Amino acid sequence: MSDKGSNSDIMTKALKDLLVHWERAGGAWRDKARVEFDKDYLQELLPSVRAASNAAKQIEVLLDRVRSEVT
Repeated sequence: MSDKGSNSDIMTKALKDLLVHWERAGGAWRDKARVEFDKDYLQELLPSVRAASNAAKQIEVLLDRVRSEVT
């Protein structure tokens, strides 16, 4: 693992950062386009990022196991 963290950690942090910025933008952007963007993109993105993050964790576990068995 790198100093920056696991791929899962990076994806989770990026999602959290995106949601923080999205909420901040909500103070200035309150129209139908925002609601549609949220529904069409962000609400679709949330479960996808979470699934990818979980998959990355599982891959990291498998890679750690392979590395330990090889050495």
